[in-house]
Amino acid sequence: MLPIAKFLEHKKLCAYFGVAHTCEALKLRKNGISLPILNLVQPCCSSQELECIINNEIEQAVSDVRFLACINQKAAELSKKALIHLHIDTGMGRGGTLIKDFDELLKMTATCNNIKVVGVMTHFSVADSLDRADLDYTDDQIRKFKMIKQKVVRQFSSNEIIFHTSNSGGSPINLSSVFDMIRPRIAAYGYPEQDCGLGLEPIMELVSKITLIKKFPKGHSIGYGRTYKAKHKNERIAIVPIGYGDGLNRLLSNKLKVIVNGEFAQCVGRISMDQFAILVDASARVGDEVIIIGKSGKVEVGVFDLADLLGSISYEVLCSLGGSSRVRRLYVYGTCV
Repeated sequence: MLPIAKFLEHKKLCAYFGVAHTCEALKLRKNGISLPILNLVQPCCSSQELECIINNEIEQAVSDVRFLACINQKAAELSKKALIHLHIDTGMGRGGTLIKDFDELLKMTATCNNIKVVGVMTHFSVADSLDRADLDYTDDQIRKFKMIKQKVVRQFSSNEIIFHTSNSGGSPINLSSVFDMIRPRIAAYGYPEQDCGLGLEPIMELVSKITLIKKFPKGHSIGYGRTYKAKHKNERIAIVPIGYGDGLNRLLSNKLKVIVNGEFAQCVGRISMDQFAILVDASARVGDEVIIIGKSGKVEVGVFDLADLLGSISYEVLCSLGGSSRVRRLYVYGTCV
């Protein structure tokens, strides 16, 4: 989070940062990030957390009148104004106030002297889908949000408020939904669910190295559970020092293909906490690079490939790897085009 945020702010590539938790926002502030930060998830009404949000000028998404009252009261105690984005549930079914309850929320904001509404937002649930029913659903969310915008503009000066809806999927597909700001999450890392001709490229590779090679006799079992047995005499199997403790999903066992010396190598046996085994040819040597996510020449293993093997989505693959402190990170900053 920090290296990317610092890079984006330094290069002036964005106007806002969005986070999911107050602790993330605070980490950005403590490390010198000065751009506006929007906390997209409404927290509990903890006095300490509210104080942190207000004192650090973190803009907070608000989904109900209860939280609105809490943050207004805390701002009054601090003699400050809390910066908020009214969050509307137009069909996501997660955060945000329901359409039927919005009038009450909007009315209450007028009575809160220590609140400043700087944004109004909603979130799409199927904006990355090209299915006709999903396209219609997103259109309906946009229609509802436009109705909300009209109500807000009647109460506040629209010049002071940012209206925003679009996530990575919504931005290229639903151009009519791009109001004043977009929130490109996974697309910012080069992994859009629908590319739509944007030509984005992944910014991440996951690589390791072979630490051990052994020749196994035919029938010798490999790894926990004996899920793979050597099929040939003197089968060459290499050990790679990364496993599910590093975020590499165990369900990829016996399915994952990695790249060694420009060629695919098959994972054999179960992925362990700290290592997994691959079948290699006679050219492989200890110390050879193993590309788990990335490419070598025309051979590539992508995040979407892993997601397909897991029956999941790219988000889960990336978040699992990103959550591990054991994976060493090397940042290479390129030229911004």
